[in-house]
Amino acid sequence: MRKLLNVVLGFALAVVVGSAALAQTSKSAVTLRDTAPKVKADYTIRLAYYDAATWPAMAQNPLPEHAFALVFKSMVEANSNGKIAVELFPGNALGDTKATMEMARSGSIEMVITTGTLASLYPQVQVIFLPYVFKSDEIAWWFFDQSQMWKDMTAEIEKKTGLKMLAVGQNGTRHFTNNKRPVKTPADMKGIKFRVMQSPIYVKMVEAMGAQATPLASGEIYTACQTGVVDGQENPIWNIAANKWNEVQKYITLDGHTWSENFVTINAAWFNKLPKEHQHTIKVAAYNAQAADRAAEALASRVLDFEAIKKSMEIYVPTTAELEQFKAASQPTYEWLRKEVGNEVVDKFLATVKEGEKVFGY
Repeated sequence: MRKLLNVVLGFALAVVVGSAALAQTSKSAVTLRDTAPKVKADYTIRLAYYDAATWPAMAQNPLPEHAFALVFKSMVEANSNGKIAVELFPGNALGDTKATMEMARSGSIEMVITTGTLASLYPQVQVIFLPYVFKSDEIAWWFFDQSQMWKDMTAEIEKKTGLKMLAVGQNGTRHFTNNKRPVKTPADMKGIKFRVMQSPIYVKMVEAMGAQATPLASGEIYTACQTGVVDGQENPIWNIAANKWNEVQKYITLDGHTWSENFVTINAAWFNKLPKEHQHTIKVAAYNAQAADRAAEALASRVLDFEAIKKSMEIYVPTTAELEQFKAASQPTYEWLRKEVGNEVVDKFLATVKEGEKVFGY
């Protein structure tokens, strides 16, 4: 099933992004948005996100958030007949994720793509960061695409934060890297200093496994690893390769401890005032762009960037028994989150994940 989903999503990315690639090499080629009438836009969406716009000039494929942005812009501008313009601000051009999230809330911009930052406004969302909770990508996708729990959570997020959830892309499955030693079991984690996201649950997870956690912004990772401020970090494969962290890290353990997302949100008050036909256009574009985001991540982490990692780092894949040790060691993280958001939220989430597992035969 996973292979089939990756093939389908890969094909979707090739179709929707391929037209833009052709436009770079042929004057006769057009992107979807080029077919829109050249009229003055009635509305403008300013979309801020973390990933750099390195494709097509400097990279062989777009980074996940940039893939989303390209497809979203193309479809919105074309399908609105030019009435909605989309301006892209990649590479944290307007500030870091926390800053741009607050800008979207205040209305300074209309849209933002975030990751774990949303937890500062809605702590319950941290359930998806619980270690080893998703057995596969498709279970995570089912949770976001099909589950009633996520529908209820997004309604609460809109009410409490003023941000409307449009889509959920994939930031990737996160793995541990370090310069000290190959990490095969939690016992090997002891004494290693890992950079983690500036999110409490990641600190708790790493500490539960016996290591030291140092929260740092992503822009500080390369220098911190290079100078020994930290010994290691944890991130998806594509992100490691894109930021060249493999140049300053020797070992990688493919344990897949957490599934990381791209939350695509829009200022709810602004969106809800739009004409219904424009709301529909934005929703449809976000749905299609979500597939491009997920496909871009899969192509990078599973194929293209994985090859780069193989050439520069020593890879270790834990056995089933070793993964069970990691899962057992991480259990204090679950107990910590129960105290933070309540047993009801955690239990409901775990039960919902079980439903997803049944759908795919796990």
